[in-house]
Amino acid sequence: MKKQNERISLLVLNLMPNKLETENQLNDVFSGNNKYLEKTYCYPGTHQFKSIQPKEVQERYYRFDELKDNSYDGLIITGAPVEHIPFQEVDYWEEFCKIIDWSKQHCKKVLFLCWAAQAGMYYVAKVPKKVCFEKKFGIYKLNVQYADHELLNGMGEDIWMPFSRYSTTDKRDLSDDKFNLIADSPDVGPVIVETKDQKFTFVTGHPEYETKMLDKEYWRDINKGKKIKKPANYYTGQNNRIINTWTIHSQRLFNNWLKAL
Repeated sequence: MKKQNERISLLVLNLMPNKLETENQLNDVFSGNNKYLEKTYCYPGTHQFKSIQPKEVQERYYRFDELKDNSYDGLIITGAPVEHIPFQEVDYWEEFCKIIDWSKQHCKKVLFLCWAAQAGMYYVAKVPKKVCFEKKFGIYKLNVQYADHELLNGMGEDIWMPFSRYSTTDKRDLSDDKFNLIADSPDVGPVIVETKDQKFTFVTGHPEYETKMLDKEYWRDINKGKKIKKPANYYTGQNNRIINTWTIHSQRLFNNWLKAL
């Protein structure tokens, strides 16, 4: 565990399409600790980008193979909008697996988010994902299974988190000898899971999402002609006003993870 105010080196493997937006969201959830964090951003070199990346990304992001000789306190792997594709068909799947293997010797802990959480559990223990007919979309309350876990310090049991994905996992596929189930939900399945050695933490939601992110995704899909329901438990104020019920929990979750490095 790092001493208070000691510098923490983080490598972020950012798989989200809008990388700068995800960076800003991570900065928000690390509120209060950003001045102690040395963040390095990278992407899988085997990924074929569908569009030209912004200048800031081209200037500041590294291909993972440029950093493989380095070591970091923590690694964060973001989600990716590829949950409907079989893992092995994702163009950077082999590199993703190599990065997990690399992290065992080069990082103290790894935090997987959304699709990366499902992909990580599959690689570690062949936990299958199931593609959903209807998108898991909205803000969902978690069932806490491990109330005194260090990741949940200061959060109580009334914890909410954003979700936006077309796949899920079944907690019955999590073997007790390999995983600790920290929190789940009857609506979206396992949510916070860790390996027994606490090296890998898998969070199947999007705790980093800012207040209007689900609204943007909803109207994006509507404008594309997709059939999609309004995000659950999200437009909870008068006149569909959004009341943020999750960011305070997200900040504590991320910062509790930092304290454990």
